[in-house]
Amino acid sequence: MSAPYKYDIVESFLRDKEIKQAREDFSLGKINQSQLEEVENKAIENLVNEEKAVGLKAVTDGEFRRAFWHLDFLWV
Repeated sequence: MSAPYKYDIVESFLRDKEIKQAREDFSLGKINQSQLEEVENKAIENLVNEEKAVGLKAVTDGEFRRAFWHLDFLWV
């Protein structure tokens, strides 16, 4: 029996404290781009594993690399 509803993933997930701290550290010059990406990669891997664990068939990176979802496309 299937549920009487379905779900959609809109991709954006709340960023965890590690990403927020890493972005702040990057903006202050405390870490470099590579170190920021390392933190983002770990957070994305954790998120994808959580999505798989709850049985999602389609997963997302949570848009963890985006700065502003509503402005990123304007800067291209």
